[in-house]
Amino acid sequence: MKRGRILALLTTGHAAEHWYIGILGPLLPSIVADLEISYTQVGLLFSGRAVFSALSSVGTGLASDRLGGGKWILVACLTGIAASYGGISLAPSFLVLLPIFWLSGLITHLWHPPSMGLLGDKFRDQKGFALGLHGTGANIGQTISPFVAGFLLLFLPWRGVLAVNMLPLLAMAFILWVWLPPFSPRESGKKKKSGDWARNIRKSFLQNPIFGITALISGAIAVSHHGLIAFLPLLLGTKYNMDPKWIALCLGVYSAASIIPETAIGFLSDRISRKLVLIVGATCGGTAMLSIPAMAQGVFIFVPVVLVAVFLRSVRPVIFAYALEISPAQLGGSTVGLIFTTNQTFSALGPLAAGILSDILYGIGAAFWLFGSLTLLTLPLFTLIPYSPSSRAVHPSGSESKPASYSP
Repeated sequence: MKRGRILALLTTGHAAEHWYIGILGPLLPSIVADLEISYTQVGLLFSGRAVFSALSSVGTGLASDRLGGGKWILVACLTGIAASYGGISLAPSFLVLLPIFWLSGLITHLWHPPSMGLLGDKFRDQKGFALGLHGTGANIGQTISPFVAGFLLLFLPWRGVLAVNMLPLLAMAFILWVWLPPFSPRESGKKKKSGDWARNIRKSFLQNPIFGITALISGAIAVSHHGLIAFLPLLLGTKYNMDPKWIALCLGVYSAASIIPETAIGFLSDRISRKLVLIVGATCGGTAMLSIPAMAQGVFIFVPVVLVAVFLRSVRPVIFAYALEISPAQLGGSTVGLIFTTNQTFSALGPLAAGILSDILYGIGAAFWLFGSLTLLTLPLFTLIPYSPSSRAVHPSGSESKPASYSP
C-alpha cells in the first residue's frame, strides 16, 4: 500500500480515537453534577486514567516493536473505546465510574505507538509533516465531537450521548480492519537475539540523557494540554455557570485552532531547528495558560485558549519527531510508547495536584497557574539538548542503527 493511503487511514483513525476526548468535555459538568463528584475526584479520575495510559503506551510500544501485529492493535483500540463509552454511560456512581474511566486510558493509548512508529518509518525525511498531519486528524475529531455532544445534549441525557457516539468508533474500526494492511517491524539483515534487543533498548533510552530530557519536556507540556481539557469545562460550567453549548464552543475552538498549525509547525520543523520551535511554543503557550483564569468570563477566553492550542498543542508532533531522530529506527514504537508513558505519568500527577489545589486552597484558577508554571519551567532544560540531533546522540561510537522496514 502506498504511504499516502496509509497516512490517510491513520489520520482518519486518529480523529476517531480522539473523538472520545472531545465528547467528554461538554458532558463533564453534567456527569459531575449527576454523580456528585468533587474537583479532587475529577483529578483522581484523570490521574488514574493517565496511569493506565502510561502502562499501555510503554507496553504497546515494546510489544509492537518486538512482536508486530500493529493493525490489530489499532482495531482493538477503537473497538475498546466504543465499549468504554457504553460502560461509562451505565455507571450509577463515582465508585463504579472510577475503574471504567481508568481502564479507558489503557485502551485509548494502544493507538499511538504502532501508528506513529509506522509513520516515522514510512516518512523518514518528513517526520514532522507526517506526524503533524496525523495530529491534525486528532484535532479535527476533537473539534467536531464537542459540537456533536453539545447538540445531542439538547435532546438526550449525557448517558444517551455516550451511547450514540459508540457508532463512529465502531465504523472506523471496521474500515481499518478492511483496508489497512498488516504491518510489523522487521530489522534488515540478520535477526537480533533477545539479549541484543534488550541491550539496544537500554542504551537507546535508559542510558541516553538527551532522550530523558526530551521526555521530561514532553511530559510537562502534556500536563498543560490534558489539564486544560479536564479543567476548562469545570472553570466555565461550575464557576461561571455557562451552558454546555458555550463549553462545547470553547473546546471546539481549542481543537480547531491547532488543525492547520499542527501540520504547518511540523512541516516547518523539518526545515529549521525543532529545538527552536519547541522553545517558542513553551514560552508563548505557558504564558497564555497562566492568563486563562483572568480571561475566563466572556469572549476574551478565546484569546488564551487559541494561543495554548497554537503554541503548545501544535508542537506535539515536533517532540515526537525529535525523539524518533535520537532513537534507533527499528525502535520507533518503543520511542513513541516511552514518550507517551512520560506524558501520562506527568498527566497523572498534574490533574490530581490541580484538583487538590482547587478544592482546598485557591479555587479552580490554581489549576491553570500550575499547568502554565510547569510548562515555563521546561525552558532551562532546552540548554541541555542539541539543536540538530543525530545518531551520535544515541550511539557515542557514531555508528548508526539500521532503519526498520514495515511489511505490508
